[in-house]
Amino acid sequence: MSKIIYFFSKLFWFIFLLLFVILLAILVGSNSQSVNLYFWPISGKLTIVIWLVILLSFGAGLIAGALIIWLNSFSSYRASMKLKKQVQISTSDNTKIENDQYLEFKNSTKQPSDDNKQINSPFNGFTQGF
Repeated sequence: MSKIIYFFSKLFWFIFLLLFVILLAILVGSNSQSVNLYFWPISGKLTIVIWLVILLSFGAGLIAGALIIWLNSFSSYRASMKLKKQVQISTSDNTKIENDQYLEFKNSTKQPSDDNKQINSPFNGFTQGF
């Protein structure tokens, strides 16, 4: 069953990538005009085709968005590491406490002596005849 799911997953991504490449080819083919870019502090101009401007702007947005998400995840990562340390410390403390309580209980309980093995019960005499 998992091989079928794996196959369809790969097929889906292949079709998605193929459609993306076709869309990219259409974008490149239909936008072949040149564009002049002027950078304000620098004198001079840069002449490139418009599809390259579109792809570079999408790429810059993709990288900027990924960078923002990555930087925002640092606070969550630090908080999870802090909680993980606290859990490890509390787990080791709980183990120590449980061991200490077990030893205290074991030392505080008295084992019955051999003299008191017969328990005084009102039913002891009645069950002898049956």
